[in-house]
Amino acid sequence: MGQQSGNPSSIRHLKSPFSKVIATRYYDGPMEGFVAHNDWPHACLFQLVDWDRETDIRVYEVTRVEDFSFDEVVEALFRDRRPTWPVWVLPSGARERGQRLLAELTERTRPVATLTTRDLFGDILVWDAADDAPLSSGLILAAQSSGED
Repeated sequence: MGQQSGNPSSIRHLKSPFSKVIATRYYDGPMEGFVAHNDWPHACLFQLVDWDRETDIRVYEVTRVEDFSFDEVVEALFRDRRPTWPVWVLPSGARERGQRLLAELTERTRPVATLTTRDLFGDILVWDAADDAPLSSGLILAAQSSGED
């Protein structure tokens, strides 16, 4: 994780653009599920791909579903009771439905980024944009205006 990035699509020390998480898997933190981006209505999916337990630094892959919103995920998963935010861990009765929806939507995603962080809502240590990442998040502009390298 100590790589120096010459990649202009890699941003360091960025405030998280995420506001809500629905975790389909959870162990000492969200491992997989859905995440709401502050600037996009789209459903975003996340998956933990690496975790340093000593420093609690986690690496997540984030993708976006272009034709399905985060609100639609909420509607599909929470029929009887509304979730509480910012993190909602699916109860055991809804986990299978959540896993099915995640698998279905995974086939329709667009890569967004690989991010390194201790907390999906805190400081993003490294945001490494995917080659085909959507440009609508404002992350590149935020990095340029704040003088990040």
